[in-house]
Amino acid sequence: MSILSLRDLKVEYATQDGAVEAVDGVSLDVAEGQRLGLIGESGCGKTTLLKAIVQVLPRNGRVTGGKIMFKGMDLMQLPPAEMRQLRWREIATIPQASMDSLNPVQRVGSQLIKLLRVRGGYDKRAARRRAVDLFDMVGLDTERLMHYPHEFSGGMKQRAVIAMALALEPSLLIADEPVTALDVIVQHQILEVLRALEEELNLTVVLITHDISVVAQVCDSVAVMYAGRIVEQAAAQPFFASPAHPYSLGLQQAFPNLARPRDVLVSIEGYPPDLREPPAGCRFAERCPFVQAACHDIDPRLEIVGDHRLAACLRSNEMDALRVQAEDPLLWQNVEVARGFHTPHPPAPSPTGREGEHGLHELAIGDKSPSLFMEEGFGEGAEIPLLEMRGVSKRFKIGGGLAGLLRGDQEQTVYAVNNISFTLRRGESLGLAGESGCGKSTTGKLLVKLIDASDGQIIFDGADLARVDDQALLGFRSRVQLMFQNPFEALNPRFTLYRSLTEPLIIHGWKDENARTQRVVETLDRVNLRPAEVFLDKYPHQLSGGQLQRVVLARALVLHPDFLVADEPVSMLDVSVRAGILNTTRRLARELGLATVYISHDLSLLQYTCDRIAIMYLGEIVEIGPSHEVINNPQHPYTQALIAAVPVPDPTVENPALRIREGVPRPTEQFSGCPFAQRCPEAMEACLNIRPPVIADERGHQAQCHLYGDQRESPKLKREAAAAP
Repeated sequence: MSILSLRDLKVEYATQDGAVEAVDGVSLDVAEGQRLGLIGESGCGKTTLLKAIVQVLPRNGRVTGGKIMFKGMDLMQLPPAEMRQLRWREIATIPQASMDSLNPVQRVGSQLIKLLRVRGGYDKRAARRRAVDLFDMVGLDTERLMHYPHEFSGGMKQRAVIAMALALEPSLLIADEPVTALDVIVQHQILEVLRALEEELNLTVVLITHDISVVAQVCDSVAVMYAGRIVEQAAAQPFFASPAHPYSLGLQQAFPNLARPRDVLVSIEGYPPDLREPPAGCRFAERCPFVQAACHDIDPRLEIVGDHRLAACLRSNEMDALRVQAEDPLLWQNVEVARGFHTPHPPAPSPTGREGEHGLHELAIGDKSPSLFMEEGFGEGAEIPLLEMRGVSKRFKIGGGLAGLLRGDQEQTVYAVNNISFTLRRGESLGLAGESGCGKSTTGKLLVKLIDASDGQIIFDGADLARVDDQALLGFRSRVQLMFQNPFEALNPRFTLYRSLTEPLIIHGWKDENARTQRVVETLDRVNLRPAEVFLDKYPHQLSGGQLQRVVLARALVLHPDFLVADEPVSMLDVSVRAGILNTTRRLARELGLATVYISHDLSLLQYTCDRIAIMYLGEIVEIGPSHEVINNPQHPYTQALIAAVPVPDPTVENPALRIREGVPRPTEQFSGCPFAQRCPEAMEACLNIRPPVIADERGHQAQCHLYGDQRESPKLKREAAAAP
């Protein structure tokens, strides 16, 4: 029996440039107890569909046709007062920015109790008891009811929002990107909470996301949206085993898979059609590798293509053969060339010189053509590190001062980075992984000298960064660049792209405007923004998220640096767009001999992009080694927990249990033993009191753990443990 039924639903937004039909003729049935995953790129209509169901469309949005039936009621016909009563009681939502959904000036418990009293009719005492029960249900300490949102971690805020959504025992829960902004450990814990609640409460769930691995682990059925329409709907297992629409195939091939890694990810280049004037034929035709002439003229509708499966494709009866072809990434690249989304890459320019260039040496490696770079090779020079971190630490002071004195707070020290060491060769890529707050971004800022180290040395191309003068520092800035985490905030909204991209050139002495323009056009072309001239006069708000991220990459590369730090470079992007950015950065790293540090909590991404991976915990590197070694043979219990937490886009693969205790210690604490001991499921007494040694094997795989190799049975360790206080 369907609890929610949509029939030919149409939603329109009024804009200055005309009406946009964001949802166009969607029909969908959700049965009681079903867990439906709704996936697709940004702008495909997923969130608009949610807002239409709960009747919270913005002022310029309106439902122009169709029906929304919930438990036999037509929601379009309900008066506003009755619809308000239905929300929270019958239909609850977890909004997309759920971590920002709590009132920052009210205690979390007060907000929950207010909801129970105003919407649920509870008296004060009953509301308090119910709030305690809800916090218990989502795994939160009930003492946290009296805390403010800023005192909650991201995962705790997410749990609190889930508790509010379930407060009045709704029949239908709609979750819009509920784990997008969370690191893998917290994401795993939230998904575990959702799974447990689904079973315990027999919840009907609609999960909206672009992360297909989350859908694989949580949902029993899948619907795929593209350009305002459902293009495929099926049970989860057959969908992931054998997609029936080319767009679904592309999404799966674009997603990194930790269990079955791919050599090349598919990038679905191009963009969905303009929904002010949608095409007459298939809306995916311009991006489809299997397009035929009829696809441009005939608009396919959802049809049954197998047992309980629907797909909107003229070639759905050939899909078994097409799936085999789709495994070849060249097939998708050929489509890019044919449709004009991608052109063969020109050879790297070999400039005759620069004006007013300053640097630690005269010619940056990035200015050499790929062939010259390979000829020089570098032979013996290839083994000389471009970058070294030697026992680097970074401490921050917090609290104290007049405000702290009035509050009675003592000054505290935050140990953000603790005695880390590693080297990076030219052309090598290193991934930094770990939970939020582990010191990854602080390390990235140290590497580009946005902040100075408290202890230790950072050596770049033989020069100690703590001792370089202003002239040499300017040269260092031209050779080292940083890609920021949020592309929407990384560019000045009042600058054209041309001005944003020429600014670094002007700072570093490029006086010839023609030379600057040529370099900007060449760089935009390198990052697959073509034709580059079209983008020069655009402003950031006129670009999609994927285009903005490519512009941020172009700005980082416009000076042809030797070293790039990329801080969560694709965390906010769709699956297919993310694959395009990753493929572009991998190609450019090879062509330019670019040394790269990727900062991410996504190990499947780092496995795809990096030569080596370093795992950070509370400011320390606890394991480092070749990517395949760290992923396939993790030695540190924390690394094992991170890998176990990564969801796999395959419902037949069940993630192993997450053997890790909750609650990251505060970075203001120092530990005589292993910093992970308090959360480690295998911690021994020695782990609490004795600093673990750094053990390395012949492959360069290092781990700082008493359990690595034969350390557990070491007589020396047993003696030290017995003697420790």
